[in-house]
Amino acid sequence: MTRSLPPYWDDDRRPDDGDDPQGNLAPTDWKTIIVAALCGAALGWFALSVYKVSNSTVPILPWSLPLVVLVAAIATWGYARVFRAKVVDPKREVEANQGLVSLALGKAIALSGAALVGACIVYVLTYVWHLDIPYPRQRTIVGAVTAITCAIMAWAGWFLENACKVPKGPEDPDKHPKK
Repeated sequence: MTRSLPPYWDDDRRPDDGDDPQGNLAPTDWKTIIVAALCGAALGWFALSVYKVSNSTVPILPWSLPLVVLVAAIATWGYARVFRAKVVDPKREVEANQGLVSLALGKAIALSGAALVGACIVYVLTYVWHLDIPYPRQRTIVGAVTAITCAIMAWAGWFLENACKVPKGPEDPDKHPKK
């Protein structure tokens, strides 16, 4: 995240082949988000199956759940805006560990939000066919609101992850020249 190497950096610690070290950390793409949502849906289906097999009543989600998820999403979005302003400003230096923690946090929030969306969708689809009965109607409504807030949380995590990108400077080589 810094724009220059630390002053104590020495060239003796570089790899022997002379190439720059290559990492495999990439921005989260939509395929990964969809896979996380599908995994959450599978886990939600499994959890509902356990309730059905054990002949237990599925709990009704509390209204505090979407509220807490929404507060977490708003906090993530606010932190992403503040962090992006810090990254873009050339006069301010962002420490590498702060950038990595923010990147990991954004990735984790995006993927967990997507997984929770998948689980909530399965929860809602289980009871949406019985809207004339009070408890399934309440499960459907609270589950749908929770799914929406979890989607907002996933978007806020993705926004935080993208806020960690350092803009190209004038001295950076252009890897993809325009034709």
